[in-house]
Amino acid sequence: MSQQLEVLNAKTGKLVASITGLSGSSTILQVKEAVHKQKKHLYPDRQAIKDQQKAKNCKDEATLASLNIKPEGGTVYVKDLGPQIGWSTVFLAEYAGPLAIYLWMYTRPWLF
Repeated sequence: MSQQLEVLNAKTGKLVASITGLSGSSTILQVKEAVHKQKKHLYPDRQAIKDQQKAKNCKDEATLASLNIKPEGGTVYVKDLGPQIGWSTVFLAEYAGPLAIYLWMYTRPWLF
């Protein structure tokens, strides 16, 4: 058995990263940060860590010991959630966008 935590792709089962230096008290967030160190495009907000391939996502505060995952020789699964945007971007697009379009249309009455 290997002395590292294996991180596999949740869809394909292929190896994404091998992480060393974790303990039972390590959190899922620390696992995400360790994956990010090896795979720069997978920043922590973009990852969903699962303890089984078809299971629900684990919370960031959960420890490896609470999920019965061995830090040496254990396996977790990661799903790439894709690019994430901030709430302020959503807010601006949802509220400022229609207001800007209305004001633009108001200044051009010949369009109606």
